[in-house]
Amino acid sequence: MSRTTWGILGAARIARQQVIPAIRRAGAGGVVAVSSASGKAGSYAAELGIPRAYASHEELLADPEVESVYIALPNSHHAEWIIRAAQAGKHVLCEKPLVLGPDELDAVDRAARESGVVLAEAFMYRHHPQLATARDLLTEGALGDLVAVQARLHFRLERSGGDIRLDPRLGGGSLLDVGCYPVDLFGLLSDAEPDEVVATAVRDEPGGVDTRFAGVLRYGEVLATFDCGFDTPFTGTATLLGTRGTLHLTDVFRADLAGGTGTMVLRTDAGTRELHPSGDQYAAQAAAFARQVREGRRDEHHWRLTTRTTRTLDRLAAAATR
Repeated sequence: MSRTTWGILGAARIARQQVIPAIRRAGAGGVVAVSSASGKAGSYAAELGIPRAYASHEELLADPEVESVYIALPNSHHAEWIIRAAQAGKHVLCEKPLVLGPDELDAVDRAARESGVVLAEAFMYRHHPQLATARDLLTEGALGDLVAVQARLHFRLERSGGDIRLDPRLGGGSLLDVGCYPVDLFGLLSDAEPDEVVATAVRDEPGGVDTRFAGVLRYGEVLATFDCGFDTPFTGTATLLGTRGTLHLTDVFRADLAGGTGTMVLRTDAGTRELHPSGDQYAAQAAAFARQVREGRRDEHHWRLTTRTTRTLDRLAAAATR
C-alpha cells in the first residue's frame, strides 16, 4: 500500500470533513501537521488528532517530516502556495480549481517539474467508478453517437457572513466553485477542448461575483450545456444523449452524499437498465495521489484534463463578460 506523510495548508472544512478522514480510510499515510494563518491550527489539530500545528504555512513547509501537502486555501492563493510548496520539495494535492487561468497553470507546472514533485488537482469525482462505466458504455456504442451532454451542479450558499466564495478578490463565484465540475466532466468525456463557448451569468452580489452561471460548449458536433449556482437545494446530475439511447447520472459529482453509490439509468430501444457503481471517491483520490508520490510521477492523463478544464473555464468567464 502506498503511503505518504501529509501536511494540511488551511484549516478548512473540506479537509476536516472529507479529505483527512479519506486519507485515513485509504491508508494513504499519516496527517502530521496543519497550518493556518487565522489562528485556528491549534484547535483544529487537537480536534482531529494531528500532532503538530503551525501558525504559518511557511513553518509547515519547513517541517522535514512533511512529504506531501494538501492545499485547501482560497482559490486566489492556490498558485502562490503550490509554487512555494514545490520549491520546498513537497508534493502537492490542491483543491479545485487548481489555479486561476492558464498563466498560473504554466507557472505551477514549471515549479513542480523543476522541483521534481507530483502536482495534482483534487477533483475527487474523477476517481469514482461510475465515470469509467460511462466511458465504457460510450466506447461500446451503447448510446450510439454522442449528440449532447447536459450537466448541472447547484447548492444553497448562505449569503451572509462573508463567505470567500462571494469574494471576487479570492477567486469566488459559482463558475469556479461548482461550474468547474461540469466543465471538467465535458473534457473527460470528449478528451478535447471545446471549439466554441457561449456563456451568461447572474451577478447579484455587491462585488459582482457570479452567483449563477450557464454555458453552452460545442465539441465538434456534440453540444454540451451546463448551469450552476448558489441558490437551490443540492443537485448534481449529468445526462448523456446519443443516437441510440441516453444515460442519466443522478449523483455524478457527489456520490459520497448518496452513500458512495452512483445511480446510472441507461435508456435505449431495448428498455431501461439501472447501474449502481459504488466506490469511495475521496479515499480513491488519496490513494491515487500517494501512489503517484511513491512512483515519483504524476498522472499525465489527469494533468491533461486539468489543463483543458483550466483553459475552458477561462474562456467561459471571458464569454460571460461580453
